Amino acid sequence: MSGLEEIPEEMPTEPGSGLEELPDDVFEERQRPVKESSKIKMVAAMDFGTTYSGYAFKLIGIENHKNIYVKSWNEEAGGGCLPSEKAPTCVLLEANGDFKSFGYTAEREFSECEDPKNWRFFKHFKMILHRDEGLCSKTTIKDSNGKEISARLVFTHCIKFMKDDLMKMVERKKVDTEFKTENIRWVITVPAIWEEPAKQFMREAAREAGIEGDNLLLALEPEAASIYVKEMNVEVHTDMNQSRLSAFSPKTKYMIVDLGGGTVDVTVREVLPDRSLKEITKASGGAWGGLHVNRRFYQFIEDLVGNKLMEKFREQHPAAQLDLEREIEQKKRNLTGDEHKRILIKLPGELIELFEKTKGKSLSDFAMSSGRYREKLEMTFEKLRISLEVTMDMFKPAVNSILRHVEELVSDPVTEGLKNIILVGGFSDCKIIQKAMREKFKDFRVVIPQEAGLAVLQGAVLFGENPLIVSERVSPFTYGTRQLRYFLDGDPPEYRTEIDGTPFCKNVFNVLARSGQTFRVGQRVTTEVSPVKPNQTVMPVNVYQSNNPDQMYVDDDCREIGTMIVDMPDTTGGLDRIVDVSLAFGDTELHVTGRDQSSKEKVSDKMQRRGRKYKSRWTKKVGLKQLLATQENPRSLIQELEMRVRMLALQRETAESDTLHAIAGGQQRKFFTVWMSRSNPFNEIEDTGTESDNLITRQKLTQFSYDKDVSWDELITNAPRIKKYTQFMEESASALPKRSLLFQRCNACMAREYQGTTIF
Repeated sequence: MSGLEEIPEEMPTEPGSGLEELPDDVFEERQRPVKESSKIKMVAAMDFGTTYSGYAFKLIGIENHKNIYVKSWNEEAGGGCLPSEKAPTCVLLEANGDFKSFGYTAEREFSECEDPKNWRFFKHFKMILHRDEGLCSKTTIKDSNGKEISARLVFTHCIKFMKDDLMKMVERKKVDTEFKTENIRWVITVPAIWEEPAKQFMREAAREAGIEGDNLLLALEPEAASIYVKEMNVEVHTDMNQSRLSAFSPKTKYMIVDLGGGTVDVTVREVLPDRSLKEITKASGGAWGGLHVNRRFYQFIEDLVGNKLMEKFREQHPAAQLDLEREIEQKKRNLTGDEHKRILIKLPGELIELFEKTKGKSLSDFAMSSGRYREKLEMTFEKLRISLEVTMDMFKPAVNSILRHVEELVSDPVTEGLKNIILVGGFSDCKIIQKAMREKFKDFRVVIPQEAGLAVLQGAVLFGENPLIVSERVSPFTYGTRQLRYFLDGDPPEYRTEIDGTPFCKNVFNVLARSGQTFRVGQRVTTEVSPVKPNQTVMPVNVYQSNNPDQMYVDDDCREIGTMIVDMPDTTGGLDRIVDVSLAFGDTELHVTGRDQSSKEKVSDKMQRRGRKYKSRWTKKVGLKQLLATQENPRSLIQELEMRVRMLALQRETAESDTLHAIAGGQQRKFFTVWMSRSNPFNEIEDTGTESDNLITRQKLTQFSYDKDVSWDELITNAPRIKKYTQFMEESASALPKRSLLFQRCNACMAREYQGTTIF
């Protein structure tokens, strides 16, 4: 239905209004089913952590190789107290961005280099995916020298190294089997609290590292741990003694608290009669991982010596800085104190020497004489002894956040019958966390499996072996599309718009799934959307999410996660044409498809990812000059502009002249016009209200109809005498001369503001 007839009980969805600024990037949704298990000969999993990473694999159907093989980093780690089954999630790049080394090797090589400024070292960078709302291919992160580089590139380098090193590990096993690309199922773990843009970012980084979408599964970290705990007979430690935790029986509910370096993820599962798992509560947690404690220790030392001096220390002695970070990590894991229960931290000699040179006094004398620290620490030579009180303060914020969150979950009626709380992840080794959990939840059995730090990794392998082992999941958000329906009493007046004189409400949230709703794996929810114009040939559908299960309108409480474009080339049916939009739930990722019912052709499965909060009014104006300057190559420019063209194709301008100032995407729409400047096709025009009418009146623009050919030569000839733009056009013409009508007809355009939204 078009939405122009009598209002049905469930209103049709507006085919995306095309009113907002388009996203910075285009990501491909994985719509194809997971490869058949019969073709899989190996499952390879990567636990990509904030502080430590590792990988493992399992051979499928091969005799004498039925175990899960975990990479050991003993040789790289060089002994010590740090974990040998994981390596630090850090990477060293050359000055030009080329890969140099990963993990312990990266730390060692960076600490030994003569001039650190000639190298690019990255550590603890995964948290950017948890924090960054504007995540896209252009997102950058800073290296140890403060220089920015593409975040995607850094993630890609890490994944590629682990992928290649894992395959070398397989070769060393001398398996008498040849592995083709289609025989390997890759699994990468992600925090359960990550949103769709972050997951898609990891998927794109994996693709660039050589792992194609059909071969890749994303495993939620606490879910992977829950699979490991359910499937394995794991020895656990209890308050009184050691006991064995057998496989859970059907109807058993248990909580997994995944205590990682960056985030803490919590999930509650129930074992179903068929031994599959059902998610009871939606994924939850926060940034309360072990790294939070490390930073508080580090901040304590920085407060002691001074911020400026610490900054100077980081710049001049990067190797000593790494040593200090390692020392803090070791002490956090092993809190064995002296006879007075004080924790000893060995400070780098470079820091002590720098303090004495700068301050003119010894650090130990300063620490002992300072009223602020006299009762909290002692220092002899390079050894800093911190009191138990101060140490507990370091853990308090993270521990309290974890306890409060778990308490909220066990108080939820849906978790009734829950008896077991399982702690996994590297941070679960911390005695302070263990003690606090057992004291707080005395009515529950708090258990820590042996090798708790590997529970996620080994569970990811098991998940890759049987992706259907989790049969039901809970929707973490309310998902929906933006709906166009008749304007009703009570609708916000700012959402009122008119089409052919009829009032409509343009920002209605059409709910497809509610937060907390349970879905079977692969379960689809489908809605029908129809065009608002009889000759409409493309249907953009905006997909939103909200934390509110009763979201009514697309407002500032919503976050747009993507836009899908569905082609509708056959206009014979006019307004009676229908596009089916389906959202598949129950998987670790959200899958969206669109299909024109009349065409009966391949489903559209591409979404433009936005990953940011919806804003009802955009104030930023981005012209073609800026667009050209930010694109990486001609192909990316064409892709970006083409998607904008297709969205603009549905915008109906309400200017006094009642003309449509939009770009034709090449389809046969005679009412579209393209505006070009003869003197400067690249001219940026920021149209504000009547300004465009004045420009038209002054005839500074020349109108070309959609069917008038504009050659490449003409466009290049008329291009401004700015070398980089002219060169860019020449490269574009050479690279893709027949790829798009876009550059043949409109290399620059004028787009008008519509309801406070600026297209360019």
